Amino acid sequence: MEITAGNINALSTRINLAFNRPLGVVQPTWQKFALEMPSTSAANFFPRMAELPGIREWLGPRQIHQLSTADRMVLVNRTFEESFSVKREDLEDDTYGYIFPWVESLGQDAATFPDKLVYETLSKGRASKCMDGQNFFDTDHEATDSTGKAVSYANMSTIAAGETAQPWWYLFDTSKPLKAMIFQNRRPFTITPRTQLNSENVFMHREYQWGTDGRCAAGYGMYQFAFCSNRPLTGAVFQDAIARMASQCRRDGTPYGVQPTLMVVPRNLEGVARMLLKSTLVMSLADDGKTYGPTSNVWADYCDLLVSDRLPQTPGA
Repeated sequence: MEITAGNINALSTRINLAFNRPLGVVQPTWQKFALEMPSTSAANFFPRMAELPGIREWLGPRQIHQLSTADRMVLVNRTFEESFSVKREDLEDDTYGYIFPWVESLGQDAATFPDKLVYETLSKGRASKCMDGQNFFDTDHEATDSTGKAVSYANMSTIAAGETAQPWWYLFDTSKPLKAMIFQNRRPFTITPRTQLNSENVFMHREYQWGTDGRCAAGYGMYQFAFCSNRPLTGAVFQDAIARMASQCRRDGTPYGVQPTLMVVPRNLEGVARMLLKSTLVMSLADDGKTYGPTSNVWADYCDLLVSDRLPQTPGA
């Protein structure tokens, strides 16, 4: 290829098409349990979302519950990039066809990066602070019981005596306007060329460069709507998690109505999760206490199931 501004621009157009092709094809999964928040500055400020007490009979003046960013969580946008270069000699000798699969791979990386960021943040939730100053997954979040009394609430469970630790699995209530996780999008990923004939990389190093970059962040929303466990994924453990999530109440003792609508598991728990949520029959111990027989699975289709390769398969990871 003759090295001219017109030919380089034409090549950049083909590279743009190759980069954008995966963006419309890849189907990320983070939206199933995370809320996308737009961002127009270096960071977003989220008020501590104290629980609203619920609608009451209007007697006397209104009772105003103020939201303030004085007691707030800050989610700072970060900048991410991925870049590549091609030597001038490869372009001159028409040996640059190999770059287009790489560019499509670059576009796929950009399309799936929100997934990567949200799942990484989720996996760190047992050691990362959220809006109430506690770790997102913790054993002593502030909560209210059915009598209106302040209690500690655990949105996680760990192995009991005699149990073997499993990879962490998660439950989410995605039916509410607010979500457990946040993806903050400041600037989407695009591809930028550095191909001017008088640019330093071309003039000094005979190298044409392209790169993608974007600005975004992932963080924690409502811990009330998420639960994690490394206990064996059995019906009894599942029922215990459901009961814990449902125990949360408003400040007046009214049940908040939290229940899991989505289970998220790593790939190596797919089989046992499908048995729990998708099988219509399960084997149960008969009345004689010796034999097993098929019975109806009470948890069939209780909630949706999402299997993610982005969750660690190693117990304790």
